Amino acid sequence: MAVVLSAIARTKFNSYKADIARVNQVENVRDSFAVQPVPEQKIIAAYQQAADFLKLINMFPVDNAKGQKIGMQVGTTVAGTTDTRQTPRKPTPVGSLDLLDEYDCTQTNYDVSYYWSLLNAWKHHPNFKAMLQAMVIKAVALDKLCIGFNGLYRAPTSDRVANPLLQDVKKGWLQKIRDVAPEQHYEGIDDGTGEKVVKIGAGNEFKTIDGLVEYGIEEYIAEQHRDSGLIAICGRGVLSDKYLPLLNTVQDPTEQLAARTIYANKQLGTLQAMHVPKFPAKTILITTPDNLSIYTQSGTLVRSISEQPEWDRAVDFQSVNEDFVVEDYTKTLLIENIEVQV
Repeated sequence: MAVVLSAIARTKFNSYKADIARVNQVENVRDSFAVQPVPEQKIIAAYQQAADFLKLINMFPVDNAKGQKIGMQVGTTVAGTTDTRQTPRKPTPVGSLDLLDEYDCTQTNYDVSYYWSLLNAWKHHPNFKAMLQAMVIKAVALDKLCIGFNGLYRAPTSDRVANPLLQDVKKGWLQKIRDVAPEQHYEGIDDGTGEKVVKIGAGNEFKTIDGLVEYGIEEYIAEQHRDSGLIAICGRGVLSDKYLPLLNTVQDPTEQLAARTIYANKQLGTLQAMHVPKFPAKTILITTPDNLSIYTQSGTLVRSISEQPEWDRAVDFQSVNEDFVVEDYTKTLLIENIEVQV
């Protein structure tokens, strides 16, 4: 049975579209339009506010689709001496200098639909327009995290059923490390079955996850970055492997309080541990959040909102040219295939 968009919902939805048309200086939103610079900046800022981890990383606007990375990472030591009687001083370049890893902003679609039944259900909410906008912003923000941590490649046409973690939308940060800086990727040794694994526990090289993390810092992170606010971003299972034995024990009230305090200040080795939505299980990424970026090509946020009565809905087509960038690979270590053995 067809659903009819109620008069109240239509009035509010039309007002929502009129607001978008006005701030973007277009007659209507049915025809595709490039979002104006000021609203574009506000939308990007809203993405960051909608997901806690996005607040910590960089979201840089860039003019060109391709180019050199712009992160202000030092990347090397710069101090030195020069006998200028013999040779001229040689300034050390700072920032990203890896010409083999230029950014490449390609189109990502963030298309959504609003069924009449949803708009009808919200019609009496005084903040109808804000709710609709917040829902879309939240969905896009979480998808950016999902791509950043799970994206493997860019398919001509992505398949959400086959790749529910958006693996085929775009290369994310972890895949960039695997491809560009394999020396910053530790996935363990062959366990005899052809699969690599990092075994943790008695009788293994690493007795604890803490030991693994400290080893990783000392052996893989460039010396100038070891005291620069590194954190351990981890997936499902890593923290529970460490803290479950502490919490899953009958204790007196004092011990319970101590255990909860320890868990509240979660650490892996000497680093703050951070669990982020959509991050792969049994995986740790050691870096600083500001070493991760999303570059958005200015002027490429394109939008179009139209009705599809044959589907009892409206559609909001949104696309943007973007890329997920690791600024300095020497400031990263990706550890995968972690297996804690009891």
